[in-house]
Amino acid sequence: MIHANSSPTSVPGESAGSQVGDFSFHSPRKTPRPPKPFTSVSQQIALLKARGLTVQDEAEAHNVLRLIGYFRFSGYAHSLKAIRRSVPSFDSGYRANASFKQIVHLGDFDRSLRALMLDGLETIEIAVRAAVVRRLGPLDVEAHRRPDLFDRRFTNRLPGESCSLHDEWLRRFDDLVSKSKEEFVEHHRRRYAGRLPIWAAMEVLEFGLLSKLIRGLQFRDAKALSEGFGLDHPVVLQSWMHMFNIARNRAAHHVRVWNRTTTKIPLLPPGSVCPDLAFLHRDEHAKTRLFGTLSCMRWMIRTIAPDCHWHREIRRLAATFPQASGLSLRAAGFPDDWSSLPLWRD
Repeated sequence: MIHANSSPTSVPGESAGSQVGDFSFHSPRKTPRPPKPFTSVSQQIALLKARGLTVQDEAEAHNVLRLIGYFRFSGYAHSLKAIRRSVPSFDSGYRANASFKQIVHLGDFDRSLRALMLDGLETIEIAVRAAVVRRLGPLDVEAHRRPDLFDRRFTNRLPGESCSLHDEWLRRFDDLVSKSKEEFVEHHRRRYAGRLPIWAAMEVLEFGLLSKLIRGLQFRDAKALSEGFGLDHPVVLQSWMHMFNIARNRAAHHVRVWNRTTTKIPLLPPGSVCPDLAFLHRDEHAKTRLFGTLSCMRWMIRTIAPDCHWHREIRRLAATFPQASGLSLRAAGFPDDWSSLPLWRD
């Protein structure tokens, strides 16, 4: 079933335990409507039925809405709304034969998808950390603290700024270290006054700080790093790491992911360099949706661990996508023939 979470779904609709106000755009001459009144779970079920949603088991529906809240449920339900130009889409009725169970199944699918994303991103994150250590460790055991080992755009203060991007990075890093209860951090506090060598420092980093460190590398190091993952240019790896960080945050915070637009569109290597990714140059919808992110992940994971079967798990999960009028994996960017693409075949 759909699992509880306090994060917003980002789809205009009703809130957990209440129905939120009208999010449609208003003319400046109109007075915004006040928030809608609080409704009980029983009233929410009645509203769903009045809008045409089939509720086979009201006791089950009551339990689901009590556990996760109406707002989270409505984020998934939005995909089964009928499109009517005369009314806001979140106030319109549901498509014919749309059911409460279909929406629950869609939430279950999304939950499993988030788990697979986190599994794949773990493989990528750990491999990138290790690659940074191999590249910078020989230069200085505390290379992450050496401004001269990074690009000047990362280490120079911008006009009007009190610190550089590297200064800010170190501030956030030191804050993580000060709050850490990890045994290896405690060991370095006792033995080395808290100074962490780069191989230990990498284990403290959040994905976002790792991504920022990659963007701050000097070109020679960034190029060597990107080539190690089969990419032709540092900006491609930097773009992907930024995109992966956003995807990880969404998945880790239990936000709906399956049909969300990608806020960081990935830069792509030329098709001649990475032919298995060439299809994304031709399919803008796939590139700007989840499938583009998953495809970049697949490329990285295949390069890191050629025998990894992560892509098979994605294929297996895709086969369980709920069957309902108006629902399609194309909303997530998946082409009809995606499983036959060289990138996704065994």
